Amino acid sequence: MLDRIVLTQGDIAVKTASGQKTVWSIVDLTLSAPRPLYQPQIDDGKLSLSATPSQAGGLCDIEQKAFVEETGIDKASIVSFGVLTPAGGAVTVDYNAILKNFFGNQWDLYDISIRIRPLVNLTICPNVKIGQTQIQRDNPMCRDVPPGVWVRSTAGGRVVVTVIYCGDVCGLYSREYNLAESGSIYQVNVLDSQLANLLNSDGVVVYAQRVDYPRAFDIYGFNLTNRPLAFGMFLPLRGRQLWLLHDSLCSADSNTPALGVRYLSIYTGSGFIELGSDITLNPGRGAGVVKVDHCGGCTSTARCAACWVDVPADALFAVVWVESSGQGLRSLVVVPLMPVPPLGAVELNTWKRWISIEPKLQTAVATRVVDSQSVTYLLEVVVYRKP
Repeated sequence: MLDRIVLTQGDIAVKTASGQKTVWSIVDLTLSAPRPLYQPQIDDGKLSLSATPSQAGGLCDIEQKAFVEETGIDKASIVSFGVLTPAGGAVTVDYNAILKNFFGNQWDLYDISIRIRPLVNLTICPNVKIGQTQIQRDNPMCRDVPPGVWVRSTAGGRVVVTVIYCGDVCGLYSREYNLAESGSIYQVNVLDSQLANLLNSDGVVVYAQRVDYPRAFDIYGFNLTNRPLAFGMFLPLRGRQLWLLHDSLCSADSNTPALGVRYLSIYTGSGFIELGSDITLNPGRGAGVVKVDHCGGCTSTARCAACWVDVPADALFAVVWVESSGQGLRSLVVVPLMPVPPLGAVELNTWKRWISIEPKLQTAVATRVVDSQSVTYLLEVVVYRKP
């Protein structure tokens, strides 16, 4: 079973009809990445699809007909600033189909639990005041953090911190730090004079990657705007699509005019790749008012409410720099392409199809340490024989 999860490539979700609407169903757990770099790796995108939010900023109903028809997503959960994930039954889990893929004709004799969690917890913990706003992070690792911008970890070693900033232009710089032991954790303060000055920019993103093995990473965006102007949603359902949505598709009280996406890039392990610029997103609801298209076709006259780009398998996150027409508002949205806080660890229990509590009769337990492009995970599989 572990080999099938880690080594087998293939789609894990299919589009199915459910009454009057179309939904996506997870039907398999073949998590191998489509392009292993040097050894078998699991796909961060598939994990992000399987993970569930541990906290969220609310739900939004997406009423734009063209987007719903194209994606099958009509509800989304706001998991962080400008970042959406499907919600409200838009992506379901077909436990029977998963069991049939693992056990064939004997599928109804067994149940399984699959748990996937990072071996090392690496978290960016800010405690800084920018203007009149105090920036802190609601995360257990960030409890009682002193002033500064701290990188905290459950393991020591080296960490590379990359700062992406945008104003009239966008830029970045990277530095390497050593995590120092502090009680039960390891930490380092990365708030130097350069970062302190950049925090006054319109948008700043801090990305931390553990250099030593096991791998770990985290990303955090500093935003002082009340709303993100645009939302990003990663949908590894049909290929690996990153969707950008105008604010009005998720904010009922939005009065945001047309938006210009000035900068759209994805970050891989080796640097940034630009996927688009000068993309225009328009407000609008209902049928026929606006459309959805590939971002390359969304010019100022195309009237796109949402657009998508295809991202490569080694992409870790996307950076979207957007401004509103005529209002002078700017926003920097970072869209993770793998499960990061507040997305929780992946856990799937097929026994939920018939009972609400974990069965007692375990027939096998197996664990394996596996890598993705960005994180080292502990994979655990428990097999139960159905009574």
